[in-house]
Amino acid sequence: MQEASTSNQSMFWSQARELFKEIVSWLDSDSICGLEHSQIESKLLENGYELLRPLLQTKIF
Repeated sequence: MQEASTSNQSMFWSQARELFKEIVSWLDSDSICGLEHSQIESKLLENGYELLRPLLQTKIF
């Protein structure tokens, strides 16, 4: 059982790292040029919640 838990944690950590990299890449890209501050903030909130999900799951599973 411990092995499955460790495997799940690794999967969730990996997902979180990828999501974080995507957020940083998006912020560093030209695609945000011309967006309003509120649009950037909204997208960050949305992506931030997606990032928090696998982080939380590392503790649940």
